[in-house]
Amino acid sequence: MNPDVYKLRGDNSATLSTALVAEIKKRFRSPQDNKFKLYLLSAGIREKYLNKEKNAYSPEFQKWFKDTKVETLFGSLSNFTRYAAAGHVIDYVSTKTSNPKKYLAQLPVSLRSLYEISKILKLDEDVFQVCFHFTPTRKIIGAPKSEWRTKNTTNLIHPHCSSVTLKSWRERWENPDITTEEDKYGRNVNLLSVKVSDEIFKFDDVGNAVGSVDIDAVQSLLRQIEDLFSKDNEKQFKLETKFDKISEKYNAEREKRDPLNVLKTSKKSRADDYK
Repeated sequence: MNPDVYKLRGDNSATLSTALVAEIKKRFRSPQDNKFKLYLLSAGIREKYLNKEKNAYSPEFQKWFKDTKVETLFGSLSNFTRYAAAGHVIDYVSTKTSNPKKYLAQLPVSLRSLYEISKILKLDEDVFQVCFHFTPTRKIIGAPKSEWRTKNTTNLIHPHCSSVTLKSWRERWENPDITTEEDKYGRNVNLLSVKVSDEIFKFDDVGNAVGSVDIDAVQSLLRQIEDLFSKDNEKQFKLETKFDKISEKYNAEREKRDPLNVLKTSKKSRADDYK
């Protein structure tokens, strides 16, 4: 992906006009490339028409948002803000990372996932960049980067990461010493349980998955389940997953059979013979 086209454009591109309405409608009808540009367009509009002191959109923008029926495309003003937040993530990756082309390709297209990623970026730019390579954990708030645990983890941010997984990770990152928390909506009754075959941890001698199910299928099913949850039923239902633990064990089992790791272990054991 070319990072040059995924940056916030000039001020004129966000000016309220019929041309802007036409472009927004076009972006809503198009696939990934245009989705990213739609997010960026939203971020540009927010930058131009948000009163930062009051943290509110200008009356001019709010009137335009309703009169042009752009509101029906975004769903609501708060949802428009989520589009803008996604755009700021894309702009940051394009302009402030060491390898924009690589990291843009790692971003999900999902609005909900990108919105959760925007919260990670706002939380800590360093941990945001680490999440493109690992799923870090820490024992206490304020732990130095040298104490973050990343061993045997995969990148938290990838094209198929779900908003549920991202939110769950962020909440644990912000409150590492809190193991349980009372649910504010009282969603404490177990409704169902979905289990996956333990063959997900089955690999051949060189680390290739050979079981009846692989991690991709688990991620795909999780995304389908996640789509059933929204703001409309947030007070009634809550989704909790153990995907992070499954992913960690999956990678640990795969790495044990990686030929390079096996070779290193073998060389070490032979060296011990000469001590």
